Amino acid sequence: MKSDSSVYSPAYESTLTHDFWRRFASSVSWGAILAGLSAALALQVLFMLLGSGLGFAMYSPLTDENPVADLGRGALIVEGISAVFSLWFGGWVAGYFTPGRIRASAWLHGFSVWCAVTIVGVLIVAMGAGWILGGLAEVVGGGLSAAGKPAAALAESGVDAAKDALKQSSDALTSFTNEAVSNRPADAATNGTIRARREVGLAVARFFNPAEVNQQAENRAALVKALVDNAGMKESDANQAVADWSASYDRLKADLAATKNAAEAKAREIADRTASDLAIYSLGAFVAFVLGALAAGCGGRHGAKCSLQCENAITA
Repeated sequence: MKSDSSVYSPAYESTLTHDFWRRFASSVSWGAILAGLSAALALQVLFMLLGSGLGFAMYSPLTDENPVADLGRGALIVEGISAVFSLWFGGWVAGYFTPGRIRASAWLHGFSVWCAVTIVGVLIVAMGAGWILGGLAEVVGGGLSAAGKPAAALAESGVDAAKDALKQSSDALTSFTNEAVSNRPADAATNGTIRARREVGLAVARFFNPAEVNQQAENRAALVKALVDNAGMKESDANQAVADWSASYDRLKADLAATKNAAEAKAREIADRTASDLAIYSLGAFVAFVLGALAAGCGGRHGAKCSLQCENAITA
C-alpha cells in the first residue's frame, strides 16, 4: 500500500495545478470577451457623438465657476442610459460568441465585459481622453478636480483681496504724505521738500503700521511733530489732519474687510454647492455602474440564448 507522501508528491501537485489552469483556460472564451468589449466601446463612442451633436455633454471644467453643476442633468441621464445599453449590447455579443460547451457561464462573460470596460475607461480617463466615454467619465475623472477648484478659488480670492488691500493702504498713506507736503510754501527749497516728504512719510507709516499699535500715542505725537517741523503746519492743524487721516483710514479698513468677507462667503458658497452636486452625480454614476454590470450580465445570458436558438434553427 502506498503511503500518503507518495500520493501527494510534488509531481502530483504539479499535475493538479496544470489541470486546474487548463480547465480554467478552457472555461473562459477571451475572444468572446474581447468582442463584447469592442462592441461596447464602439457603441458608446457612437452614442457620445450623437449626444454631442444634439447639444449634450457641454462641459467646460477649466472655465466654468461650478463645472459639476453646469453639467446638464439631462446630459447625464442620456449618458447613463447609453452606457447601460452599450454594456448590455457588449454582454450580448460576448454571450453570443461563448462556445456551446461553456454556454452556461455566458452571463459571467457578459460581466467580464463590464469589468474590462471599467478598467479600460479608467485608463482612458487617466490618459486625458475621457471624451471617448462621454459625460459620466468626465464626472468620475474630473470629480476631484472639480471638488478642489472652489478651495483654489477661495485661496486665490484671499490672495487677491490681500494684494488689493495692500495697494489701497499704500495709496492712502501716500496721499496723506502728499497732502501734508503740499502745505509747504511754493518757493520752498527743493531739498527741503524732499526731506519733508521723507520725514512725514516715515512718520505716517509708523503711525498707521498695525505692528506698532502699542506705540500709537508716541507715533501720533511724532507724526504731529513731523508735520509741524517739516510741513510748516500749526500744531492744531496737524492734530486735526491726523484725526481726519485716522478716520479716513478706518473707513478704508472697514471697506476692505467687508470686501474680503464677501469674497470668502461667495467662495464658500460655491464650494458647498459643488460638493453637494458632486455627491449627487457620484451617486448617480455609482447607480449607472451597478446597472451596467447587471445589464452586461443579462446581455450575456440573452446572447447565449440567441446563439442556441440559431444553432437549433440551423440543425433543424
